[in-house]
Amino acid sequence: MREEIDKELLRTKARVVTSRLAAGLGKVPARFVGDMVYGMLASDSVRLTRIAQALGETIPLHSTHKRLSRNLANRQAGEIVAANLLEAAAELVSPDALLVVDTFGLAKPHARKMQHLGDPTAGAANDASADHVAQRGYRVCEVFGWDVQGGPMPEFAELANTMARDGEQPVPGMSAWNRLVVTPLAQTLWSNAAPGFRGESQEVLGLVDRVARACGGRGVFALDATADPELLSGLVAEPPERLIVRLPGERELLRRGRAATAAEVARTCETPYGITVYKRREGFEEGVFIHFGFAPVRLPALPDNPLWLIVIKGLTGADDQWDPLLLITNEPMRRSREVLWRPVWSFLHYWDAVITNRGIKRQFDFDDVRVLGYNQLRNIGVLMQAAAFVEAQWPGLPLSESLSRQPRKNTPVRFRAAPQ
Repeated sequence: MREEIDKELLRTKARVVTSRLAAGLGKVPARFVGDMVYGMLASDSVRLTRIAQALGETIPLHSTHKRLSRNLANRQAGEIVAANLLEAAAELVSPDALLVVDTFGLAKPHARKMQHLGDPTAGAANDASADHVAQRGYRVCEVFGWDVQGGPMPEFAELANTMARDGEQPVPGMSAWNRLVVTPLAQTLWSNAAPGFRGESQEVLGLVDRVARACGGRGVFALDATADPELLSGLVAEPPERLIVRLPGERELLRRGRAATAAEVARTCETPYGITVYKRREGFEEGVFIHFGFAPVRLPALPDNPLWLIVIKGLTGADDQWDPLLLITNEPMRRSREVLWRPVWSFLHYWDAVITNRGIKRQFDFDDVRVLGYNQLRNIGVLMQAAAFVEAQWPGLPLSESLSRQPRKNTPVRFRAAPQ
């Protein structure tokens, strides 16, 4: 639990934001939502026992735990909070914000009784191998806004401006919130053992479509599809208005009507534009010269959908997958440094965004969740996003310097990061 926390201030923050997120719920479930969000923030945990302790009710701890567990099974409450969260957060998305799609695993290797516990080796119930056990768990996909010029919802602006957190002082020339660039939008959690499971690609595509409709064309969706060929095809078939995706070199494309892998196209693609970006490594800035270009391409299965392959060279890493970095977009590219630089720079921040989002999950220790019911687990995920949204409205997490910055800037971009 956080030391020297201003509990009344935290309660005020949670109450103000959750009053909107719980709109449409009755008095009892609305109170439950507020209690859960405050309890998560105060305890840095998703475990019901710790949340109950943080609430500090005068009744026995067991009674508080039982109340929370009972209300957590209310599927409708989770759906209403999720819808309200998406509506509220979509208002904050600026036209050029990055809408990051982050998919990750929720590992429960030692769980036995959790409902619909996912198992990629379904049918091998007697397999006790280490690999089999390690694969037990669930999958989660989140979409969140990444925008260093973001701000609070208009109705919270005045209150947010008066609230400093933990004695933290705003950076000169910046508001208390415009450095808080993570805006949770929506989440889906699934198991391949759950009834009605349609496949991971369908889960992600459904979430992207829901967020795209809520944002009304604002924002640029960014994701890594190197491990899921079906996902890219689905995105291109029914695309959001603006899309940028990392793809593997072996992905087959059409270039001037002929089949070629993305790596083959990259080898023949001119990269006439160069620039030095600065990467922070172990507390020091290192200049890295990159050069980039593009080539018009299509997908063989969707030859009528124009796409553009962006090739970025010079970002060498631990292996060859970083160089060249291959991105595909449905935004028309042309021979213009300014036009091409926008998606290049946006996607270089993709990893900053993912690291920050994973840091928020570590703050709440999401892997430590201990509920048996599938609906309870999914509702925990929604309420954790609501708690992160409360933090996004006012300073809460410590700041860290971004992993990269553009040239000719005096100060690195700053973003929210996990506590050390």
